This record gives sequence, C-alpha cells and structure tokens, in this order.
Amino acid sequence: MKSLVLAVAVFLCWTIPASHAQKADGLLKIGDRPPVLDFRVFKSEKLVDWASLKGRVVVIEFWATWCPPCIKNIPHLNGLAKQFANRPVTFISVTYETEQLVEKFQKDHPIKTIIGLDNDFAMFKSYRAWGIPMTVIVNNNGRIASVLHPDNLNESVINEVLSGKVPRVRPAQAWSDPEGAEQYFRSLVKTTKPKK
Repeated sequence: MKSLVLAVAVFLCWTIPASHAQKADGLLKIGDRPPVLDFRVFKSEKLVDWASLKGRVVVIEFWATWCPPCIKNIPHLNGLAKQFANRPVTFISVTYETEQLVEKFQKDHPIKTIIGLDNDFAMFKSYRAWGIPMTVIVNNNGRIASVLHPDNLNESVINEVLSGKVPRVRPAQAWSDPEGAEQYFRSLVKTTKPKK
C-alpha cells in the first residue's frame, strides 16, 4: 500500500498544472544556439553532433521509461519520424537511463528515432529538461525554434520550422525545482536497473 501511495504522489508531482510551474523564462531562448549534444547513441558507435546535423531541422525529445506521458507519446513521435523520413529532419529521443534499461523497454515500446543516452545528465541540465516529456526544435540554421510539450508537436509545426519560421505554439513549462528533479531522476537510476 505504501508503494502505491508513493507511486501516486510521484505521478501527481510530475503532472502539476502549468500554473504551478515557473515562467517560460526558465526555458532555452528562441533564436539562441542550442547547447552541445552530449550523449551516446543507443546500440551504436555513431557520433551525433551539431556539425553532423548542419542544415537539418532537429527535434529533440527528452523522456524516461518510467514517465507515462513520455510512453504515451512514443507512437506519435514514431509517426512523425516516419512522415519526415525523406525530409531534412532528424529526431532524437534523449533519456538519462542505462542502455540495459532502454533495451528492455524497447521490447514493448519500440522507439524509431535516434535514442541518445545522456552523459551523466549533461543534456538534461543544459537543455533544462526536467519537466518531461519536453521537446526542443532546432532549425536548419542551428538556432532554437521552439521548446514545447510533445502534445503540441505536429506536422504543421515541423513544416513551419522547415520553412524558416518560428512556430506559433504554446511553449513548454519550465520546471520549478531543477535541483530537486535531478535528485529524483538520479534516485530512479538506482532503483530501476533491470535484474541480471
């Protein structure tokens, strides 16, 4: 019973209404250059950095295997990745979790984008991605075009960015306690390792 109460409390904490979150000034700024891409590609030796993505629109989704809204969004993101497969758009899904955990998760929830395994929370920190799921779109000139909740990501938004526009879309909400979120995420790394 205690674990059920804790699980409900955690879920409610991560789904706090926007009125309880910080103002959007805690997010990355539209028009700025994005922070470095500091992750290892899941099951690959491939290097992905901004130089290798030059001229492309990049959609970065921050997620975790324990996050119900993140899991719910996987088919939607897979569909967009398929839809834009022949366009200059790259989709990257970044988690801080281990390769073993992601591999196990993929059996039930296949992700059809590049999966990035964050380097000790480097990207979660630099992209301020504590209110997951969160999406950052970088335009083909290497500038941030939008920071939004993936529920607001659709074909029109991506097409606007492809055409050089800043999409008119509701921004994501900045998380009010980044240090607390990082502490919580780190505690989950210890408790969600798959059994050997």
